[in-house]
Amino acid sequence: MSLHVKKFPVSIPLLLFGCLSALPLRSQDLPNLPPLTAEDLALKDIPAVPGTPAAILYYAVETDNTKSSETRSVRLKIFRDEGRERANVEIPYVGKEVQVDSIRARTIDRQGKVSEFTDQVFDREILKAKKFRVSAKVFALPNVQVGTIIEYSYRLQFKQKIPDAIKHPDEYVFTSSITYPAATWPVQQDLFVKHAHFVLHKVGPAERKQNVNVPASHLIVAKVGPQIFQHNVSLQGNEFVDKGNGILQLDLDNIPAYEEEEYAPPEDALKARVDLYYAVRYYNSNGFWLDLGTRLGKDLEPFMKKSKAVEREAARLISPGGSDEEKLRKLYARVQQIRAVSFEAEKTDKERKQENLNENKNVEDVLNHGYAYANQINLLFVALARAAGFQAYPFMVASRKTSMFMPDWPNELQLNAMVVQVRLSSSFVYLDPATKYCPYGLLPWDEAGSGGVRIDPIWSSGGGTPTGTSSDAVRTRSAEVRLAEDGSLRGKVEVLYTGLEALNMRLDAVEQDDAARRKTLEDSLKGSLPQGATVNLVASEGWQTSEGPLKASFEVEVLNFASQAGRRLVLPLGIFHTNQRNPFITAKRINPIDFSYPREDRENIKLELPEGMRLESTPISNRSDQKAAYYEFSASADNKTLYMSRTMRFSSHFFMQQQYPAIQVFYNRVFEGDSQQITIVPRTENAPK
Repeated sequence: MSLHVKKFPVSIPLLLFGCLSALPLRSQDLPNLPPLTAEDLALKDIPAVPGTPAAILYYAVETDNTKSSETRSVRLKIFRDEGRERANVEIPYVGKEVQVDSIRARTIDRQGKVSEFTDQVFDREILKAKKFRVSAKVFALPNVQVGTIIEYSYRLQFKQKIPDAIKHPDEYVFTSSITYPAATWPVQQDLFVKHAHFVLHKVGPAERKQNVNVPASHLIVAKVGPQIFQHNVSLQGNEFVDKGNGILQLDLDNIPAYEEEEYAPPEDALKARVDLYYAVRYYNSNGFWLDLGTRLGKDLEPFMKKSKAVEREAARLISPGGSDEEKLRKLYARVQQIRAVSFEAEKTDKERKQENLNENKNVEDVLNHGYAYANQINLLFVALARAAGFQAYPFMVASRKTSMFMPDWPNELQLNAMVVQVRLSSSFVYLDPATKYCPYGLLPWDEAGSGGVRIDPIWSSGGGTPTGTSSDAVRTRSAEVRLAEDGSLRGKVEVLYTGLEALNMRLDAVEQDDAARRKTLEDSLKGSLPQGATVNLVASEGWQTSEGPLKASFEVEVLNFASQAGRRLVLPLGIFHTNQRNPFITAKRINPIDFSYPREDRENIKLELPEGMRLESTPISNRSDQKAAYYEFSASADNKTLYMSRTMRFSSHFFMQQQYPAIQVFYNRVFEGDSQQITIVPRTENAPK
């Protein structure tokens, strides 16, 4: 089950450093920013990215593990009017984890005059999800013009301290290797950075020689990346400099801005950054994840300990002589009857107290109480499956909503979702009954096709979940409509969602009432119809079930659907695609293309022609088959009716940049087929020879 909230790293602009003649300033320089130069003041553009509205001239991060603090400083310059929005500064933070203080800011005009910021800094909540809160320190610098240099700095005081076992590893006995984050430095920002300066004050014996590139006892593991897909950022040749006294330094120049693109993987998988870790005992990435799987297994086994009540329930559910899959389906259906508290709307303290839900200390409590939190339903499913004789394990994966699993990055927080691995015959199946309404045999899209670790106290192992196929996510739109002589279109539309498409709709509507669900369905269909369409939901069914489709029926009316040309009517064939926009028109692509999951769209349209009119000519069929992407449009007609069908299918969801030209060709053909128009003429006109 995927229960996660998006993290908001404190992200600020990066840097370039002019090392020419320094100008004296009348006030104290901000931490770690070098003296301003005449060249900085005179700079009117960045040659590498001409026309950029703003750029970071210098970005400095000093992480001090001995004090559990970090100081960040930014110097950026405004080059265009649109860059003046950078005067509004926002510093996100999670209050439970960090305190933000020592905020300083100032502006420097074209003549070098310094204006210290003395106005108020506000605190604003920017995200609220269950008990998770993200706030921000916000302030606005006045009188920012083209040519203004903005500088600001602040300190992050982390509430969690470096563990003593990391500071003094020789005083502890370790049964396995452990790692602990020393620093995470954002290298790539949303602006071009001329120079970035990173400093780490390490804990532990300062006299110990440390090599960040060779993991060993109490050495810092350097993870430079992710760089999985971003080929425009290179950190090769940039080395950490040991300054002595436990200080490491890294300097980088001319860092291109991160470019957002539609249908790109999560930013965390793309933006270049540097992660530093302490490692105790021998470290390698595979061993790290196997050790984690074993450790988590030891933590979870007491919760899943053998229970007579669980064994009795498994025996009650399973009929003698049934197949293994039939047995597993019955266990799956049973645990999905457990109330999933984590999917419910957040309650006030008073409401929680009145409900008086007790803590679940083990799977027997989950079974007896009839409610569960987070992944407890999955753990009960594991226990029931084991009681029925199956090999079953919790399996932790990285949710693809937030990132992509990177095995070389030793951060256990990557694994933020749980599924269940069960051996069925000679292979494993992966299931997630803890996700509300998730049907047997499917995983939520963000948990499918992801890497992870099997959780077992004796024999953990790495692996990954299957991706699924396009038949697992199908949306079918069927229409029976009539075209009037005045060009208006009226009729009925039925939309059928199956598999993942139904699951996504159900999950989005978990906290919605009937009115909100109605609006969601009507807005979705209205958005695909020509502007001005009227959509009325007649009925919907299948909201609160895991199995079967979700169905919605509508009445629709589109005035002026066809345009009149004398006695003729000209109308678009793509009834559901008149507002369609091609997202792949740029000449080049920076990031991979990620459609989230394989899927299929089907359409069947029966269009009745006006009385006394006929088609001037039959529409042209169109087909494009590029294996992973498929499109087909076909049409036929009789004396009164035009029949149209359309299929668009993606058998894969992920395409690298090198495949971008093929995706462009495919979408061009789709738009060519969807943008066809036909002409309706009076039957008295002669048919073309």
